[in-house]
Amino acid sequence: MVEDGHTELLSRRHFLAGLGALTCFGQLSMLAPAKAAGFDFAPFSFAVVSDSHLSNGLPDSLKLLQESQLFLQDVVKSINEQKVDFVIFCGDQVEGPGRDEVFWQLFIDIMAVLNCPWYFVLGECDVSGPPAVERMVTYGPDFKGKGLTSGNSYWSIDPVAGVHLIGLDTAKANSEAGDLSSAQMNWLKQDLNSNKGKMTIVVSHHPLLAPPPYDGGPPFEEYTLMQGASAREILGACLDVRLAISGHVPINKIQRERNIWYVSCPPVDTYPCEYKLFHVDPQGITVETLGVRYEALVKKAKKIMVNSRLAFQYSNHKPDSFLKLAEGSELDRSAYLALAPGAVAQHLGKGKAKSNGKKAAKPKATKEKGKKAAPEQKKENKINQSKNDQPPKEQPLAEPASNLPDLAPSKDSLQPKNSDQNQSGEQN
Repeated sequence: MVEDGHTELLSRRHFLAGLGALTCFGQLSMLAPAKAAGFDFAPFSFAVVSDSHLSNGLPDSLKLLQESQLFLQDVVKSINEQKVDFVIFCGDQVEGPGRDEVFWQLFIDIMAVLNCPWYFVLGECDVSGPPAVERMVTYGPDFKGKGLTSGNSYWSIDPVAGVHLIGLDTAKANSEAGDLSSAQMNWLKQDLNSNKGKMTIVVSHHPLLAPPPYDGGPPFEEYTLMQGASAREILGACLDVRLAISGHVPINKIQRERNIWYVSCPPVDTYPCEYKLFHVDPQGITVETLGVRYEALVKKAKKIMVNSRLAFQYSNHKPDSFLKLAEGSELDRSAYLALAPGAVAQHLGKGKAKSNGKKAAKPKATKEKGKKAAPEQKKENKINQSKNDQPPKEQPLAEPASNLPDLAPSKDSLQPKNSDQNQSGEQN
């Protein structure tokens, strides 16, 4: 189940805002929720990819570094099939240290086939070696419009009209723990104040609201962001912030604090080898989890995970129980997150409307001839899901590996969509 990160009394301002939203929702038509939520924007969709750890020639560890290029190419192809408006890379795009420049160029080459705009925030594996911003300047036009600028490692941009996207820099070289400078916190306050009235999404590598077990003591405190509570106070004071997305830890989790949904996204090259798809309209957000389409390699990642230090730190007697946290519950993987005050997450069942008005692609297996009848398939899926040694089967938009097409893009797929101008603040 999705649980609130913390329980608190509503302020008078929050109470009046919620009362107004409920009144509008009851009186207006289905077109009215834009007014009820206080936002006015057209439905849009985006993908979030985290911890791809792209490399070349490095041996596997907990991360499948040898398969990192193959996995990232598959994810890019899958995203192209979803026809999203933009993509956010949530940190640790490449694997360091000392090889970042080569790996960054490889990352850029793979992104050349992505058919929409993309943005990124930095993770600790991205900033090893020389100062992050200084190194990024070397690539010049390759990173223009991607969020990061020559002056700052944190940024903001309006990817679509009426929507504000903030990218925070929580990375700290040679450290799993995150850090937010006081200068960046001051900039965050100013940026939120300058963009009132826009539905705001915040992205960081380290979770601002850490999911269990990374929200407690040893041995997982080494992965935390010490200024997370302070950052959430800033965000919680702004009624425009409704979604905060992060990576870093191999966990699928959705939590709520105040009116903000905090979504922890899983890694690409570490089990469960997945990324997330978001459909957004003024009423709410639909979240779906899609996987890498190489079943044998994902099973390899699962076997490595259950025998890893992380798994034994979580439970020395039953390390495979860590897999359940990584996979997440059904609500953590597939949910509808209403933007109304006090809303709870709802699992996406059959017949649930998609929030962006677009029809999501159904699994091809349900349409092809010669497949088992629907009831039998449902029964089989339930049996498979009950077994701890089986990967999650709930990937409604992913195609099976056997049907994976060639990775070579068409000329049309190389044309990115236009996005609004970058709004990064200056270095303090």
